[in-house]
Amino acid sequence: MQVSVTSCINSHPLAPFPMHTVDLKAVTVTFLEGDVVHAHFKDGMIGSVDDVKDLFQAIEEERKGRKALLMVSVGLGSSMTNEARAMASGPESNHVIAADAIIVRDFGHQMSANAFVRYNRPGRPAQLFPDQASALAWLAQQHHLIDP
Repeated sequence: MQVSVTSCINSHPLAPFPMHTVDLKAVTVTFLEGDVVHAHFKDGMIGSVDDVKDLFQAIEEERKGRKALLMVSVGLGSSMTNEARAMASGPESNHVIAADAIIVRDFGHQMSANAFVRYNRPGRPAQLFPDQASALAWLAQQHHLIDP
């Protein structure tokens, strides 16, 4: 896994202040205040099982095994393979992620994300949102799922 760490500033006025970002091959992972991790799949990337493993490993290393509240967004032309979706919703993900807030980009992405929630059925709360502000508000309500 190739990782570069940079500090960043999130321009969204309702977003928690970012602590730092880890840039992976397919995903940019931003660690925010409030136990929130924002995973953004880069434009044109098709997330694979290895990409999901790298994402979970980065979260686990940064959070030292403590669960996170995951906000997921995708760039233009981005998606995940069926195998990657299955892994992202499987039991191995539940020790890293307490809840998923998925920001839908468009109707096609909404259908794919809906399949993740309804077909793959992650063993944790997961919801779709039209924007970052509503996703963050919902994740704040899920904070009780994080181990003290």
